[in-house]
Formats: sequence, structure tokens, C-alpha cells
Amino acid sequence: MLHKRMHLAPLAAAALAALFSSGASALELHGYLRAGAGATTSDGKGNQACFGLPGAYSKYRLGNECETYGELQFDQNVYDGKDGVKFDFTAMFAYVAGNQGQQDFENLNTGDNQWAFRQAYVNVRNLPGLNGGNVWIGKRYYKRQDVHITDFYYWDTSGYGGGVENIPAGPGKFSYALFGNNENDNKQMFRHDIRYEGVDVGFGALDFGLNLNQGRASNGEKAEDGWALNVQHFKGELLGGFNKIAFQWGEGSTNNLVYAYPDYGADSSKKSWRVTEQFVFQATPQLSGMATFVYQDQKNNYTWMSAGGRLVYAFNNYFRLVGELGYDAVEPDNLKKATLTKFTIAPTLATGPGFWNRPELRLFYTYASWNDAGRDQWGGVAGGTAGRFGNNTSGSTVGLQIEAWF
Repeated sequence: MLHKRMHLAPLAAAALAALFSSGASALELHGYLRAGAGATTSDGKGNQACFGLPGAYSKYRLGNECETYGELQFDQNVYDGKDGVKFDFTAMFAYVAGNQGQQDFENLNTGDNQWAFRQAYVNVRNLPGLNGGNVWIGKRYYKRQDVHITDFYYWDTSGYGGGVENIPAGPGKFSYALFGNNENDNKQMFRHDIRYEGVDVGFGALDFGLNLNQGRASNGEKAEDGWALNVQHFKGELLGGFNKIAFQWGEGSTNNLVYAYPDYGADSSKKSWRVTEQFVFQATPQLSGMATFVYQDQKNNYTWMSAGGRLVYAFNNYFRLVGELGYDAVEPDNLKKATLTKFTIAPTLATGPGFWNRPELRLFYTYASWNDAGRDQWGGVAGGTAGRFGNNTSGSTVGLQIEAWF
């Protein structure tokens, strides 16, 4: 096994040397990690199972993540002009090990274990004429909006592209980005992302987004056009936290509202809308939490509703008790409604009492229950009748997990 580790060392050393030698300032390193080990404690004995409802775009994640996932991001200012113009380089690598806790040395090139190249772009700041805006080209996470406790990226157009960003214009800031997707040699999608953000309306601010897809295809393939509208309201300084509510409408190749992954074959008859609400609070130094609600209507297909929250009580700067309760319901057209309820309790060590303090070292117990439709339809929870829990409609797990970012 040792030769595999050594084979990667020269590549890593060369990359780091290039970053350190070319910069105008010190290299910055950022990262994210979640990892752990768990076991199923009910009838589906064995390795940790994770509970999610087919058709739901997310699941409640506390004590319910079965993979190891990590990111390493390198940021380097490569040019710092006397006139204030700055060129910044960003690169991010990610890895996922699908069989969490399987063995000491895990080959990331096999099975569910993978390396990924998530970001690589150059950002130019303070160019004359842009009034503080910036220009970028490459591959990047772009203005992503998510619900943390479900890991649900409800507004995310990330990918390969370029654009101008955060140019002051009237009461808000204007951004435009062009992204390109290629599913194969015969299918291509250009994605236009147009945003006007930060418009003060007295009680918070509004963000507006328009997504336009232009499909190109040959040899009998399909790549349909599409469009989507996004409106989000943000209110900060609310019980020590914030509230966000977003409304989205999409049709054609944007109808899935997963903008980075167009639905190439969907024409204008395919439509959907979604509302996403989240509220984060730090009511006292000891008590914090997050609540969320999602409703999505995939026209002529199914509806999805999700509601839940996470509550944190810190006994001191390092020890806290975390609880999470989540409910999902998926109702396909002409089929029965499938439901799933998941509860987790987790004694936790953290770096402070605040909701966002990380790392967190958790000991967790998770219990989930689902109805017969959740077991039998669309593959079913935890594999349905052919899966871990057979004909049962409940299951539980215990385990350890670390979540960290810096």
C-alpha cells in the first residue's frame, strides 16, 4: 500500500510549491470534513444505515451521514497591483469514501470512493470601471444558497464558466455569469445566471435571479431550453441569527431546479415551483437552533414537503446536547403518500457554545420510522423490502461523527 501513497506525494509537493512561489501574499488553506463510524441497532443489523425518502431532494443529516467527505481549498493572491487591482487564484479538491469506516487504507479510485476537482478559477478584483465589482473565469461554487441541517443546496448554479460579479447598480448589486455543461459529445447546455441582489426593503433585503438555459444537440440527442425565476428575502440580526425565504419557478431544462445539472430532455411542458424557508437563532449564549420548511411541486409528477429543526443547548463552552427532528412526505401522482420521520440525539464536544462553532465531535443515536408507501414505493427507505430493514417500517443507528471546517 505504501507505494500508492508515495506516488501521490510528488504531485502534491509540486502543486504546493507552485502556489507558494508565485504569490504576492501567503497561501490560505481552508477545509471541510465529516467522518465517523456507526452501526445499525434494529432488525437491519450491520453497518450504519442512513434514512432518506425517495423523491426528497435532501435528508436531515445529524447522525444520518454514512460517508466520509472532505474538501481542501487553496487560495492565493498572485498579483497585488499598486493601483489596488488584485488577481486571486482558488483551487479545491474533494474526496468521498462511500464505505465509511471500512478499513485503514481506502483506495479512493474504486467503488463509491472518489476524488473530485470542485473549484479552479481566477478572480480579478478592483478593476477600474467596475466600481468595486470583480471578474472571474474557471470552475467555482457560485453564490450557493443552502439549508445547513439538510445539506440542501436549493439555489446553486456552480460549474465551469465566467462572469462579472457584485457591480453596484442603484439600490442593489448586479452579477452575470455564463456556464457551460457537456453531457456528451452531442449534448451541450449554456446556462445564463443573471442576479440583482441586496435590495433593501426596510425589513431585510431581496435578491432576484433569472436563469436561462440554451440547449444545443446533434445526432438525434435532445438538449431543451429552459428558464427559472428565483426571489429570496433575507433578514439578519433576528434573535441572534437570520431568516431566509426563497421562491423558485422553473420550466423546461430548469424544471428540476437543480441548475448545475440541467434536465436535458425536458421541454416547456415540464414545470415546477418550490418555496424554501429557514430560520437560524441564537436566543441566548446557551440556546440556539435552526428550523426549515420546504414545499416543492413537480407538476404532473409528485409533490415533496419537508419540515424539521435542530436544537442546541450548550452546558458550557465545550459540551452541548444536540437534537434534530425531521419529517418528509413525497406524494406521487396516482400513488400513495410516502412519509419518513427521523429523530437524532447527540451529546457533542465543540469549540464554543454558538450554533456554528466547529469542530463538533458527536456521539449519536438516530431513530427513523416510515409508512408502508415509504417502504415499498420508488425503491423505499433504506432499500425497501429488498433492503436493510425488509418489511419493517422503522430502524435505528448509533455512531460517532466529526464535522469540522476552517
